[in-house]
Amino acid sequence: MKPILYFTLFLALLSYRSLHAQTNETMLHDGLTRDYILYVPTTYQVGQSVPLVFVLHGFTQSAQTIMDVTEFNAVAESNNFIVAYPNGVGNAWNTNSGFPGGSSADDIGFIDALADSLSAEFGIDTTRIYSCGFSAGGFLSHRLACESPRCFAAIASVSGTMSNNASDDCAPQHSTPVMQIHGTSDIIVSYNGSIFSGIGVSDVIAQWSGLLNCPTTPVITALPDIDTGDGSTVEKQGYTPCDGSSEVVLLKVNGGGHQWPGSSAVLGGIGNTNQDIDASQEIWSFFQNFSCGQLATSMTAPSALSLQAWPNPCAGLLQIEGLNISTSYELLDATGRSVRSGSFTARTAAIDMGALDTGSYVIRLLDGSGRFFRVVKD
Repeated sequence: MKPILYFTLFLALLSYRSLHAQTNETMLHDGLTRDYILYVPTTYQVGQSVPLVFVLHGFTQSAQTIMDVTEFNAVAESNNFIVAYPNGVGNAWNTNSGFPGGSSADDIGFIDALADSLSAEFGIDTTRIYSCGFSAGGFLSHRLACESPRCFAAIASVSGTMSNNASDDCAPQHSTPVMQIHGTSDIIVSYNGSIFSGIGVSDVIAQWSGLLNCPTTPVITALPDIDTGDGSTVEKQGYTPCDGSSEVVLLKVNGGGHQWPGSSAVLGGIGNTNQDIDASQEIWSFFQNFSCGQLATSMTAPSALSLQAWPNPCAGLLQIEGLNISTSYELLDATGRSVRSGSFTARTAAIDMGALDTGSYVIRLLDGSGRFFRVVKD
């Protein structure tokens, strides 16, 4: 009996070591073998219900790179959650940008399938699944919140916004809280947006604030300039309360580059790396406030009416068609500030944009549908 007992103990110890480790894993999805790195903290016990955090790499990076840059394993170890670092096909993600070099893989389906697989293998709290990412990984995190039928309890994007296509296609089914961390001197994904990188940070914040019905004026806090030699400072802009107890937060890194703040990695990005905050810690501090069980996660279904606005860009009268009768609206500038409000009394109406400054605006309908659209003033 002793050899059998010793062999059983050996298998148990082997299983215990495999559960508490960093491992390289694969899964088949949509005809492709996808791979990822998984980290399970030593504090994890079989039968526990723990959170799951996806950390998504940037374009040309890998799971290994983003794991080294973010050091999220240490955060997971300290806070007892499981972290997964998936690899995109060809070191790229499907950001719906249409530009060469991006992936056309079903990455939203892959992340959803991976969440299901890990939930079946481990005691994942399915109300506390989160996604964050750097650059293209941030783009994909926004797409997950916009397009996935799964409730992500919160998402965060570092140096990644949304492609114009992804922004136009954004129709969230859940009131997912959003954190954006972005450097104003980012030359890869422009803070103000570009034809190459998609919409600007202010448009991202305005879009999510509009979808979640957040206050248009944020609470602004200048964070301590701990490292005066890093060439950057951080300003926190908080939009709360929002629908469903959600929240939108921007950490604006003045002078920051295309980098993960707080990282010591030499090849993590380009430009100044802010050292006043640790982005990984900031993201987890934000994430841990939210779970799908605490959120009123179901978004109101949009009206079946097709909303159209033209001309866009617009220098004068903006024609709008597909409205509900007696619909109130709010016009927000690129900073999320309300510059005008009023009511439409017919299904077709117009807004005079002539007196407004040039730039991007969001028109948010206050009819309970959650509908909004972006317009550029020439």
